[in-house]
Amino acid sequence: MPKSDQGSEEQGRAALRAALFVHRRAPLSRLLARRGLGPYRGYGELLEALDRLADRGAQLSLIGRSVRGEPLLAVQLGAAAPAGHHQARADPSALSGQRGGTSRGGGSSLNGAPGPGAHHGAGATADADDPALGDAALVRPPGRAGPLDRRGPGGAGPRERARTTVILSGIHPLEWIGVETHLALLERLAAEDLGGRSIFAVPIVNPDGLLRVEMNLRAGRRRYVRGNARGVDLNRNFDAGWYERGLVQRLVGLVSSPGSRPASEPEVEAIAHALSSRRIDRALSLHSAGGAVLYPPAHSLWPVADAAEHRAFALRVARAADRRPYRAMSYVRFAWGIRKAGLEIDWLHDRHGALSLLVECSRGELGLRPSRLVEPFAWFNPRKPDDAAPQLVEAVLPFVRGARA
Repeated sequence: MPKSDQGSEEQGRAALRAALFVHRRAPLSRLLARRGLGPYRGYGELLEALDRLADRGAQLSLIGRSVRGEPLLAVQLGAAAPAGHHQARADPSALSGQRGGTSRGGGSSLNGAPGPGAHHGAGATADADDPALGDAALVRPPGRAGPLDRRGPGGAGPRERARTTVILSGIHPLEWIGVETHLALLERLAAEDLGGRSIFAVPIVNPDGLLRVEMNLRAGRRRYVRGNARGVDLNRNFDAGWYERGLVQRLVGLVSSPGSRPASEPEVEAIAHALSSRRIDRALSLHSAGGAVLYPPAHSLWPVADAAEHRAFALRVARAADRRPYRAMSYVRFAWGIRKAGLEIDWLHDRHGALSLLVECSRGELGLRPSRLVEPFAWFNPRKPDDAAPQLVEAVLPFVRGARA
């Protein structure tokens, strides 16, 4: 393991243990189960799950801090992280919205073997696994954002950089089924041979928001919480059509704050920097609870160039997600044509060329209990997470591992 990566892992474990010392409390899961809200784990319990993953060999790195100073922890499996990416600071090129190819970086697998030689860019028409093509064939078409195309020589990126799948959850603090599904997925991936692929996962993107929800739950307060400690919706803060508004938004205003500028929030800035030189070809974001698999665009009414490939993967995941299949569609259709600016799936697609899916885990299951009808936590999280998470893990696993549609 490179010294920079080793230092990053040591920082991650130290930050995790410090947070565990501060936030270790009586299990929230027992309290919620008694109230009919489901056995969801509190922040300290979730940190313990990350600690167990690290004990099993996952690399845990500190990529930044939240507004209130909570650690932003990334779990890495498979091929090692690019050297030099252990410092949690902003990379202007990652935040500026420039649409060039990804920057150069190096990496190797955890067992010392080099990563794969070819990158499967989203929408690529040639065989990404053909070693004869090499990385020199990967360039982004000039003058447009979007997935990488295979064209003649001149592409950038060393062969040893692993193809990376990015997984995010906990962006919206009430959506705990997404976090539980994410951790179950990481447990599964930690036991598998990833074949040279790198997994870069941030299970709790918004720790301040999650802690606020937990405080409300422990105190019996029914509160709707969507933003971070500054009230910014982190899923409107990415540099992808930031602050663009359609006709409806112009008439009624924005429902949630997008921040003062793209990546104004430390949580988004940290993710943008940590991903700035990775070769990302797959991205998965876990939310709740619309029972849908969504893909770009969210900030535009025009379909992305590789919409057919996105839809093929979305349909595959949607059919496997539940006995009653989820819906599969572009985000802008899911939102009834209202443009949603600053979303992570658009940013991961536009900036990195990744095939990008957002899964609205479960369908809520409010039922007829008055206590659930007036409890915002129940609006987003099914009472029995074990009924949803295992099947969702199986549904997204092929996509995360880089399978073809």
